[in-house]
Amino acid sequence: EGRRDGFGIFTERSTGITILYDGAWENDQRCGYGHCVISGGRETFSGQWCGNAFHGIGKYTDAEGSVYEGEFVRGKKHGVGKLTAPVVELQSESTEKHQTEQYSGEWRDGCREGVGDAVFADGSRYSGQWKDDLQDGEGTFTSAEGDRYVGQWHRGFREGAGILTVGSSGVIKEGQWYRDEPVDGEWTITFPDGSKFTGECVGGRPHGRGLCKYAGGDLYDGMWVHGKRHGAGSGFFANGESFVGQWENNHVALNGQGKLTLADGTVHVYAN
Repeated sequence: EGRRDGFGIFTERSTGITILYDGAWENDQRCGYGHCVISGGRETFSGQWCGNAFHGIGKYTDAEGSVYEGEFVRGKKHGVGKLTAPVVELQSESTEKHQTEQYSGEWRDGCREGVGDAVFADGSRYSGQWKDDLQDGEGTFTSAEGDRYVGQWHRGFREGAGILTVGSSGVIKEGQWYRDEPVDGEWTITFPDGSKFTGECVGGRPHGRGLCKYAGGDLYDGMWVHGKRHGAGSGFFANGESFVGQWENNHVALNGQGKLTLADGTVHVYAN
């Protein structure tokens, strides 16, 4: 009937594009295993075909040098696969920095969707859920500087409940996020020595009412301003003393009101 069926080589030229296909045919369509070269090798595909489209397991290299190995459905990345993509960073008028990004995981209709792991050009990493080619759902991100975020994502941003461990200091911050920024409100901050703050924060720092239990046994419950004890508060110290009253810039206010109780029960009352 003049239809291509079986194995054969076919060359097609149109609008400046040359397509060379070497592989299986069925009912005049590329179907089965085949190798395709487009525009002199700038694009290639080797793998399974159905109805003239990539369908099944295959390897595709695009004109920019990105390489995808994995599953296809009707010409789109769909299923499980690995993508390696070149990234060129212009450092000066004459200097370029060549790096790569990788993603290995689930795909849907040509987009990263499901669960997958990514390594970005700057060395940062993400492992977790994706939707529409963006981090979305639960995931873990580790920056090139060593910061680590574990929690919720939405449309590529840290958004929802999450825990950030700051690589340079070891401080752990747990609270709500919106578009990569900490949301003002209730937070828990744990310091490297084991001290822990629980209370109100603004801009990621204690601001408002909060309780801090220090590693040495001291405890402070009261007001905070820009990360420091400031305002009305109660301090209970490991040596058995306590102070209830006004605090200023992280210390007992020298000219403020308060009551100091010594370990032996002696009480000193201060009034400005």
